Amino acid sequence: MNIQLQALLAAVAFVTFSTRFLRRSNLTAGLRKWATSFSPWTAKLFRCPHCLGFWLALPCAGLLAIDWPNFAIMLLLGWRGSFHINRLLNNLTVRGAKASDRQCHVCDKPYQKGFLYRLNRDFCSYPCWFDHLKDQHRSARPIFSPSGEFIRQEVYPMSFQNLSPNEANELRSNDSDTTYIDVRSMPEYENGHPAGSLNIPVMHREAMGMVPNPDFLRVLQSHFDLDAKLLIGCQSGARSVRASEALIAAGFTNITNVTGGYGGARNQAGEVVELGWMESGLPVEYGAEGDTSYPALVSVVNE
Repeated sequence: MNIQLQALLAAVAFVTFSTRFLRRSNLTAGLRKWATSFSPWTAKLFRCPHCLGFWLALPCAGLLAIDWPNFAIMLLLGWRGSFHINRLLNNLTVRGAKASDRQCHVCDKPYQKGFLYRLNRDFCSYPCWFDHLKDQHRSARPIFSPSGEFIRQEVYPMSFQNLSPNEANELRSNDSDTTYIDVRSMPEYENGHPAGSLNIPVMHREAMGMVPNPDFLRVLQSHFDLDAKLLIGCQSGARSVRASEALIAAGFTNITNVTGGYGGARNQAGEVVELGWMESGLPVEYGAEGDTSYPALVSVVNE
């Protein structure tokens, strides 16, 4: 097999230049704006250097390669080589700038040695880095799979807090704007729940077992702003974690998971390893009447 060295270098150079030009040049700003609004596919194509590099390398390799082995080598090196060359150029560009011209991308703190360098930007700390990530656009994902299983949501560290039932009760006592959302099923809620909590089940209990609630996000989004202070609790702390992830992925920014839930977290032997709301002796209520019940909350949405 004869490797087309000159064609290979030409392919890498072409894809490197084209990717950089399309993603960074002022001359292509209008094209990027159009791609972002045209469709999710074209928006992702211009946001992702891997995707753009691949689709530029593919026709380039097809035109220059004389056989399949050369096509494969040209595609791989044109795609991956261009990405690493552009990343190196980005690092040299930013790190070559004067320290006086650099600052934290989030809080504008002047640059210091030890700053994090991520996505061609400087961040003074991990909290600022995570704050930046939380603001990035993420395509909406369903909460449940077709079989009714939870789909783990794409959330970043520190996206939501964890508090024990005692800490959650203290927070709610000191801040009247904080609302406890009980994501258990309606029968569980009726048998006892934290006093003053609202019932919005993430899953319903039916004869066949637990089934997803397709209106979970819709009901919450109808009753609360995205910056609302919400405590999310369930029976043991498992469902509330999934619900918290789903809310963060949907754009909510002030979510706190109540660990241990209402009944406490248990190990495989059934022993309580973390006290829940009820075992902690915190205020509870029974029944499901009035504006805090799920039927009342969903009826407002369906009007």
